[in-house]
Amino acid sequence: MSTRSVHITPRLLAALEMLKGFDTVADVGCDHGRLTAALLQKQICRHVIATDVSAPSLEKARVLIGHIGLSDHASFREGDGCSVLSPGECDAIAMLGMGGTLMVRILEACSVPLAGAKAIVLQPMRAQDDIRRYLYQNRFCIVCDRVVSDHGRLYQVFKAVPGIAPERIPPDFPEDFYDVGYRAFADRDELLPALCRQQLISHERMLHTAVGTEGEAIIRHKIRSLEQILKITAEDPV
Repeated sequence: MSTRSVHITPRLLAALEMLKGFDTVADVGCDHGRLTAALLQKQICRHVIATDVSAPSLEKARVLIGHIGLSDHASFREGDGCSVLSPGECDAIAMLGMGGTLMVRILEACSVPLAGAKAIVLQPMRAQDDIRRYLYQNRFCIVCDRVVSDHGRLYQVFKAVPGIAPERIPPDFPEDFYDVGYRAFADRDELLPALCRQQLISHERMLHTAVGTEGEAIIRHKIRSLEQILKITAEDPV
């Protein structure tokens, strides 16, 4: 086996920690295979199914896994989302680095909920509210939710499991607000206020061009929600 070590960024490390304890993980949208490689090299799981719609990306993942000598523990499938997975053949799914709207489309296309997996770990790059709203409306439970600082940027990494009833949102969390996690809020994630301030600045800038449009009310709701979270977290005892 090669001694080459895969570089693990903080957001990848957060995902790895949430994927511990699963035997087979599907790395959906694996890109160049860094998560797949890290899962195997760190012995987080026994087998990884790496999937991607891009043949060149999948080939790069295949080469990387070959370089670290772990090809026997990975399989590679070209295809869209979870369409190349058989129901129940993986214990957990990871989707990192894609948009939240795309994540929703992939999950909606599954022939059975979550392709029969027991959990999913997500790290959306944008449209976090789309995937978070989908999970809530489809009775998923967020069991772990972190804000991660990685090379000067803040990322949201969270783990969800199928539930049988709507999850209880903290009573002091803003109603109908999914841009940040209510679990991260309940757990008082130390980087959540920084993320909220960052989003607040962005939405205040957007408001200047949204006045008088249909989007104005949506942006104002987001601004009020972020201000509410920041007020409550600022009032917490040190």
